[in-house]
Amino acid sequence: MQPNYLISQSPEKVVLRNFEGVITSYPEPENYVPGKAEGYFKQVYPDYEKKKSNTGIAAIMNDSEFNLIPEGLGRLDRREKYEEDPAHASLKDKREKRDELKEKKFLAQQNKSSAEAVEGQGAIPSTKGVD
Repeated sequence: MQPNYLISQSPEKVVLRNFEGVITSYPEPENYVPGKAEGYFKQVYPDYEKKKSNTGIAAIMNDSEFNLIPEGLGRLDRREKYEEDPAHASLKDKREKRDELKEKKFLAQQNKSSAEAVEGQGAIPSTKGVD
């Protein structure tokens, strides 16, 4: 990860920006042991817990926001246009056809197995290779 993608870090989480400009956070592992810097920071700024901001990056760090999405993010526009398109189809729309084909395949396999079993009943067992 390049340094310009890391925006902020605390003992609980890191805030990152992706290539699209979306800003989001990831929690640190549960057993993470914070360093001594946090204690020092609390000594220098004893009221910082009371004065936490709920805007921008601070909102992500304080869990007020999950992520920040830039205005005009192309991905969201493309998704909206795609869903509004009358020709739009997803895999959910094709479930019935999938189930129909699976049933057809299953029945064909069953018929093949039964036909082989019937043919096998009329066959004369081979004694070649039996000592």
